[in-house]
Amino acid sequence: MFKQLNKEEWQRLLAVTPKEKKEAMKKLARWITWDISTRGYDLEHGPFSRAAMGGSAVEVLSQECYEALFCGEWHWKKDRSLSSMLIEIAKSKMGHIRRDYDNHKCPDMSLTSEQSFRKQVEMDIAGNWERESNLRDMGYDIARTIVKNHPQLLAYLDALYRYNDYSAIAKSMGVSVKKVMELEKQLLDMLDKG
Repeated sequence: MFKQLNKEEWQRLLAVTPKEKKEAMKKLARWITWDISTRGYDLEHGPFSRAAMGGSAVEVLSQECYEALFCGEWHWKKDRSLSSMLIEIAKSKMGHIRRDYDNHKCPDMSLTSEQSFRKQVEMDIAGNWERESNLRDMGYDIARTIVKNHPQLLAYLDALYRYNDYSAIAKSMGVSVKKVMELEKQLLDMLDKG
């Protein structure tokens, strides 16, 4: 469900650099791998296998967690780092996967039942991605409505939608990074008044 993000959350989300994202995603991937093995599962069989997840469990889950945070499905708690927030989301998502798997699993899962489980997981993931994408688009649409009479802020939103990186946004708009930061502040102030 889409949550109303406050100004401070928007600022933190917009301020995440590609380097910070990469570091947080590496920590998240290590944690997901550790959690799967610690709980007695593996990446070859069971709910986190390639067959069940429709790809690498670590990659699929990492992307899902990142999207959940950046699409407003979860609030980014003030006292949490990006990586610890992503790990909290992973704990929840993985808990649901384990529960669903344990509720449908036979002691020795056959390839057919694992493929059936995979198909269900793929459908769930596809539904989540579509929902998260729709939520992201809805957030941008709300912002566009609020700034509709401000062409420069609309241009900033379009660039932000494509790049989410200060330098790339500045380059695409033909302005300085400082100007991009000023536009970001204007946008956040308007969204806060909303």
